[in-house]
Amino acid sequence: MTIALLTDFGTRDPYVAAMKGVLASRTNVPVIDLTHEIAPFDVLEAAWFLGTVVPYWPSGTIFVCVVDPGVGTSRRIIACERDGRVFLAPDNGLLTFVAPHEIHSVENTALFLPNGSNTFHGRDRFAPVAAAIANGLPIEEVGSRIDRIATLDYDPPSYSDAVVHGTIVAIDRFGNVITDIEASRIPFAPFALHIGKRTIDRLETSYGDAAPGSFLLVGSSGRIEISIANGSAAEELRVNRLQRVELRPL
Repeated sequence: MTIALLTDFGTRDPYVAAMKGVLASRTNVPVIDLTHEIAPFDVLEAAWFLGTVVPYWPSGTIFVCVVDPGVGTSRRIIACERDGRVFLAPDNGLLTFVAPHEIHSVENTALFLPNGSNTFHGRDRFAPVAAAIANGLPIEEVGSRIDRIATLDYDPPSYSDAVVHGTIVAIDRFGNVITDIEASRIPFAPFALHIGKRTIDRLETSYGDAAPGSFLLVGSSGRIEISIANGSAAEELRVNRLQRVELRPL
């Protein structure tokens, strides 16, 4: 059993340390940091990050995900299970790419810290609930089962023999532009990627062997990326997340 934390808190403020203090006082299971560098309030970034890393974590992991611009409002906290993993998150679309099963609304106030804040549910609700689950509390006891959760307003990629439509879902710290197009599902080859008025038709197999200029690459997530060797494709192409892209046969 492991608790894995994902937040937009950063590490200079006391927020992550306070959550870890609550966990340490209530359970002995290891606590691992996934990241605390999600951009503030950026639920899409958190959702994509989570969906990308979850397959590599073992059954028994409890993912505590707190990117929560609606903290203190009527938004729910949800607890979900999938393939032996448990997810705690605000019901704001953060679990869009996880497709969880057995979803419960966290309503058992006896699990929360007493006299908790209305602005820091990560410490006062998420952490103690995660500790209780790590200590063996069945997920059914956190609250009533629900059928639906919030999902992001996001159009998934579409694949046809004529064109593949996709979206830029992430830009990493190197400036690689990551789309949601799964390379294994592209029904034609060779192909060119069209974004705005730009067309990129060079597919490389690695960053280091690429010639100068922008190129396409199948990244570590199995999705199509736009890259520039030793440079930022995002800056060079002036693109942003959520821009739509197309792949067409050459």
